Amino acid sequence: MVNDGNITEYKKALNFLELGCGCSCSAKVPREEFAELREAFQALTKTEQDIFLMAQVRSMDGGVINTS
Repeated sequence: MVNDGNITEYKKALNFLELGCGCSCSAKVPREEFAELREAFQALTKTEQDIFLMAQVRSMDGGVINTS
């Protein structure tokens, strides 16, 4: 686990993918793209993050693709 307050969100994302969760799913994720997206998301305000997440959930509502 990363506790360094100076580490960037980009590096946190890369560290997360390096550790993985034990099922090898992180090997299928494009590392740099994931890290860039995480960094951009974390740079948003809390309100902006909430709006973004609600839009993502809403876009899945009633669509052909569902998540569990």
